[in-house]
Amino acid sequence: MGRNLVLLDYDLTVMDNMIDFYEAFSESLKRFGYEPVSYNIFVKHVLADSLHDLLPPEIQPLEFWTYFRRIYPSKSGYPMRGVKRFLIVLKSLNIPLIIISGRDSHPLLLWLELARFGLNDYVDEIYTMFDLRMYGGIEEELFDKSWLMRMVIKKYCVEPSHAIYIGDYKQDYISCSKAGIRFIGITRYRERAETLRKLGAEIVVSDFDELFYYLDKIIRF
Repeated sequence: MGRNLVLLDYDLTVMDNMIDFYEAFSESLKRFGYEPVSYNIFVKHVLADSLHDLLPPEIQPLEFWTYFRRIYPSKSGYPMRGVKRFLIVLKSLNIPLIIISGRDSHPLLLWLELARFGLNDYVDEIYTMFDLRMYGGIEEELFDKSWLMRMVIKKYCVEPSHAIYIGDYKQDYISCSKAGIRFIGITRYRERAETLRKLGAEIVVSDFDELFYYLDKIIRF
């Protein structure tokens, strides 16, 4: 059996930070000269995977989302239920854990937030789209993490079949399919869980406490 590797999404996976998500979206709308929508309308569209419908036609989506992910803050989030226990267990099993985030902020911002909640000692590395740009990586479509995934598994000398990514978004699943690694969905929102299952995700859990039921699938590839 080869070495195993666990990769984690960050926003709405490690951290429950829908308010930060909303703030970044609202500030991005203001940046392009438009008023923000209400929080309830925003959440409704997040769950329906239809945020694009809230963008006025005058806004170029690529320009909007590029700006959005660079200003995504770390102010109002808190750790998802069970995440610290999960990280501690993986650390005790000597399984490397790397966060790969769709943000385009410096990884230091995420490290500082983890440290605020005492989680930083259980994470080995953090990569964001900032690193993708710094390394000259390729993003085939918005929020595509497959290049970063391949870079990390190569760095750790791990076969793709011995790596697993845990995330909440459909692009996480698509990136895993491109990189040839396994995927576990995690979301407390029924609508997002249904989206992941329709894409083909075999395992979708509501939180890290439930994820413990599948721990054997994570440590025995």
